[in-house]
Amino acid sequence: MSGNETEAQAAPEPAAKDGGGGGLLKGALIAVGLFVLMSVSQIVTPLVAGRFMPAASHGSSEHGDADDGEEDAGEPPAPPQYLPMDPPFVVSFEEANMMRFLQISIQVMARDEATITAVQEHNPVIRNNLLMLLGGQSLEALHTREEKERLRGAALAEVQAVLVAQTGEPGVEDLYFTSFVVQ
Repeated sequence: MSGNETEAQAAPEPAAKDGGGGGLLKGALIAVGLFVLMSVSQIVTPLVAGRFMPAASHGSSEHGDADDGEEDAGEPPAPPQYLPMDPPFVVSFEEANMMRFLQISIQVMARDEATITAVQEHNPVIRNNLLMLLGGQSLEALHTREEKERLRGAALAEVQAVLVAQTGEPGVEDLYFTSFVVQ
């Protein structure tokens, strides 16, 4: 019996060595194949996308977009200019028989110096309208992000309304709360 056991143990070893070498070669070929396939896909994908989706490649558009007038003019938009509305706005309001305070720092954004100058010239009217808007808020309306965004949109509309009334142009593109404190 011991002779049979020795033969049974010896027989699988050569088969394992032959299968192991072939397996290693197969694994290497598969790895190289996958590497080549991934490299080719990295090169071919942008070419195919450019052919079938021209609007997505290089930011160009063969189909009419809303921005075509600006791009055709060849002039990029002017860089944004920010003007802080100093000092910060402070308003008080009564909530549940308690006096509450709201302090907001605001900056307006425009793309031309004429608008910045107009905001500075009409600062008293703009500040008045913003103080009236901010003073009419409730504590509940100042807790959620959605309500703060709504308030920011209303404040932008107030500033633009003043500029339209004074200069004929809304001018200010956006308005940002740079500080927002409720006590």
